[in-house]
Amino acid sequence: MLTRLYSDSNLLVQDVSFHSGINIVLGKYSGAKEAKGINGIGKSSLIRLINYCFMSASAEKIFSQPKYNFLRDADHNVILEFSIASKPYFIKRYFLQDDQIYFGSTPANLELYDKAEIKTILTSILFPIENDEVFFEGNRFGTLLNFFVKDDLVNQKRVDALNFLGFQGNTKAIALYNFFLLNLPTKSLIRYSEVSTEYDNKSEAVKEMERTVQATTGKSIEQFKSEKLQIEQKIALLEKSLTDYKFIDRYKSTESDLIGLAKQINEQLEIYHQQNHELKRLKELYTYDISIDTNQIKKLLNEALHTFGDLVKKSLDEVIDFKKEILQNRNKFLVKRESALQANIEDSLKEISNLETKRSDLYKQLKERGALESIENTYKELIQEKSSLERSMQYIGQIEAIQNILVDLDVTISELKRDILNDLSKYEKKLDLLRALFKEVLENAIFIDENSDNAFFDVKRLTKSNRSQLPFKFEVEIPKAEALGQARLKLIAYDLMVFINSVREKRKLPDFLIHDGVYHSISHKTTVNTLNYISRQFYSTGNFQYIVTFNEDEIETTDRRENAFGEFEFNWKEDIVLTLSDVKEKMLFKQAF
Repeated sequence: MLTRLYSDSNLLVQDVSFHSGINIVLGKYSGAKEAKGINGIGKSSLIRLINYCFMSASAEKIFSQPKYNFLRDADHNVILEFSIASKPYFIKRYFLQDDQIYFGSTPANLELYDKAEIKTILTSILFPIENDEVFFEGNRFGTLLNFFVKDDLVNQKRVDALNFLGFQGNTKAIALYNFFLLNLPTKSLIRYSEVSTEYDNKSEAVKEMERTVQATTGKSIEQFKSEKLQIEQKIALLEKSLTDYKFIDRYKSTESDLIGLAKQINEQLEIYHQQNHELKRLKELYTYDISIDTNQIKKLLNEALHTFGDLVKKSLDEVIDFKKEILQNRNKFLVKRESALQANIEDSLKEISNLETKRSDLYKQLKERGALESIENTYKELIQEKSSLERSMQYIGQIEAIQNILVDLDVTISELKRDILNDLSKYEKKLDLLRALFKEVLENAIFIDENSDNAFFDVKRLTKSNRSQLPFKFEVEIPKAEALGQARLKLIAYDLMVFINSVREKRKLPDFLIHDGVYHSISHKTTVNTLNYISRQFYSTGNFQYIVTFNEDEIETTDRRENAFGEFEFNWKEDIVLTLSDVKEKMLFKQAF
């Protein structure tokens, strides 16, 4: 859970401490004449600072805008403290050097990491693999964190409850992220995503090659195949004419000399290629890399166990020194061998050059006597026909090879889709719990006089689906979803279902959910019902954090309107962690934009 957001460069109007349960960031009207309203006072910026500490690309982009130059000019920093199993962690970032992240368990002794390193560490502690049925592969940290931290600007673009990715993901990616968060089996789905992506890539490669053949020959693949036999017959006739060609008697001696020279050149070329290959292999032996960043290994291992990295670094240093000594002795031998090979190669090249000069002279004699004219013309025509055929046949061969692979991939995809459906059948009880939880969330959030008969969550199996289509589809529906407020409520209801399910199952995932600006356009009564439900879940389920932003007119109720809006079952004012107002000294950064 999140513990504190603060800055030791006096950036914020105050340090923000978070507690378990509901945490409210409130915007209040000051009533001052110079006030310009409570939009832009810093509620969303507070959430973005949390996101910034977690390496969010969208937060980095926003804070890089010119209006935030003061963050860099004054060399401001921000620090996020959070805890996992009672162990504290600190992330510290400077806006002037946003590629450097400081991380550790004590604020006075933080280690410096780059973004790739810190994302790897945070992935292992915030999204660990808990079993071999529900897991994720690849760089998943930023996208998964998008579910737990809903930034106002990013979330306003979200229209699909399932697509919290922050980008326009494909259906396979969206399904995979949601399966992981819902604790549904991902193994077959990951494999299906990989294989279907490979199928799409190879299919596109075939189309590109077909377009190339069309552009080169002016014919489609099918047309070219039908004319292929005619071209091959023409080539055979040209080759036969060259084979049957006989020099007249006065050129016989020159022909014999040419044959002898060709044999000698081929022998020398064989020697050259053999020794050149050996030289190349010899040079590769120099490139043996023994470099290891022992300081980096020490830093990473010490994060796991104090002094363990120091011991490993000492052992590695000794091994590296020993290898250096061996390499020095080996390189002395290699230098001698390389010199000998280089000399032999130079001798071969000189001999080849001399032989080629002699052959060139003989060809010149034949050309001057008119003996080669017929052969030259035939060769030109033969080369032209062969080149055209070979280029197109190369593509045709590749196309046919890929098409054979596509047939096998199609079979694999069908098998994986069957495996996904089998996995869902095994998790039917789990799906029933999720369906019931979604119903529970809505029944506690929607108006009392409405019913939830047409409100449901489901993962519906499809009896028929094409190759590129998942064998199931998500269904998330609520009453009157076409209305703006209800559409927003659907997003909230789905988020709460996923989050509360994670908390109830005690998964090793973030125990905080941040909703920034999601209650815009939602009725006051629905807001009250939803917060009451979250409060009850906190007291019955255990520790978690629900961090939410409000303007005062979105949550305040007068006594005479409580009957219309409903009463809060808890004192929400005690859950306010930060109050911001529309005068600059009470704004987050103590200044107006």
